[in-house]
Amino acid sequence: MSTDWERYSTPTETLQRASEPSKNGVIQLGAGSVRVIEGLTVEHTPILANRAHTDVFGEKTPEVRLRLMRVAQWAILVKEP
Repeated sequence: MSTDWERYSTPTETLQRASEPSKNGVIQLGAGSVRVIEGLTVEHTPILANRAHTDVFGEKTPEVRLRLMRVAQWAILVKEP
């Protein structure tokens, strides 16, 4: 899962990198909350176009996705169509 580290990016900047910003939103996940989910690791993997780029590695089973949902908070809601 590709994410942005808040140290280097704002939610608005993250949204602007989406292929269709008007059809997306931004959620926040604390790295510590993600790391306690068994099987997931968080690694800062900057790229030239985005120094905030960070990956969450590990299988996203239905149980893992549910746990991620429980710790996520909306930073920018998806706009209604």
